[in-house]
Amino acid sequence: MRRSLVRPSGFWARLWHEVDWVIVFLTVCIVTLGLINLRSAGGGQWHGYVRDQANWVVIGSVIMGGLAMIDYRVFHRVAYIVYGAGVGLVIMVSVQGVMINSAQRWLDLGLFRFQPSELMKLLLVIGLARYLQDGTEGKRRLLPGVFYPLLMVGVPALLVIRQPALSTGIMLTVIGISIFAATRLTLKGTLGLLTLGVLGFMVAWQSALKNYQRQRIDVWLSPETYPEQGGYQILQARTAVGNGGLFGRGVGQGTQNILDFVPYGESDFAFAVFAEEWGFVGTTTLLALYLCLVLWAINLASQARDRMGAVLSIGVAAMFFWHVVFNVGVVLELFPNTGLPLPFFTHGGSNVITMMSALGILMSVSRFRDARR
Repeated sequence: MRRSLVRPSGFWARLWHEVDWVIVFLTVCIVTLGLINLRSAGGGQWHGYVRDQANWVVIGSVIMGGLAMIDYRVFHRVAYIVYGAGVGLVIMVSVQGVMINSAQRWLDLGLFRFQPSELMKLLLVIGLARYLQDGTEGKRRLLPGVFYPLLMVGVPALLVIRQPALSTGIMLTVIGISIFAATRLTLKGTLGLLTLGVLGFMVAWQSALKNYQRQRIDVWLSPETYPEQGGYQILQARTAVGNGGLFGRGVGQGTQNILDFVPYGESDFAFAVFAEEWGFVGTTTLLALYLCLVLWAINLASQARDRMGAVLSIGVAAMFFWHVVFNVGVVLELFPNTGLPLPFFTHGGSNVITMMSALGILMSVSRFRDARR
């Protein structure tokens, strides 16, 4: 339902009217649970992981608020510029990026390290929103209608995969496909793209995947066969989820975490730590919060005043949806280990800043969705 056309008087009344409190409430709930979970993953300490994450949340909140105050249509003028800047940063990583764990994905900015591929997810959404906003005449033909937008997705995805960061490249691809499926593609076209993706994966399996990437899939298919290698963390995560039962063991009481059996409890397997401590009821509540955020973004897309606002909302919804699906799916053994973060739960500033920025743009779409603005 659209907002009332009667504009309230007074600064605080207008502020209350214009802020999307649904987004604020859901974000606060998820961030709070994430900080509590990081405290558990960090051995019950409020410094370390929690302090670092809280600092990034504060910075992200400021950015989120600033973007919410800006009319999202401003991004129409700079969309290709910021998209190109994102691609440039990804290229820069291959030139002077920092190598960590055999992967060159970070830029050292002195005070902190930044992962451009994370920001590229949002910049891709902005670039596609501009392209899809600029009329439809002539874009039904193959070159402008299919090839150009696929090129916008494929270039950064391939550059990221070379870092190597296969999972992030896949994330960029599924975000793009989600936007196309919601705005441009028929069911037949969507199935065609998915088929093409499966065929591409088969070719990559034979010629492009690195040994450790193939091993991840082998471990996923049979973790018991590799108990001392990648299978260890999958087996321990399975135990943690099973220990949680219906209501969980309680905050800070997860034995798998306390005894340090779950590797990467602050990052890749944060959901396993949460599942053991909060149980089925807690995890269902968390997933419901994410789902509400995704559905609210889709709702805003249906109310957006123009195509760009709708695409931005769909893109933000896709970012959150696929991050949750892949991260939780890894813990539940539905997918091989991807290394993709769980929004606001995984420790790391790049993802927090990117997701907060995405929510700021979503709040801008909400704020300016009335035609009278």
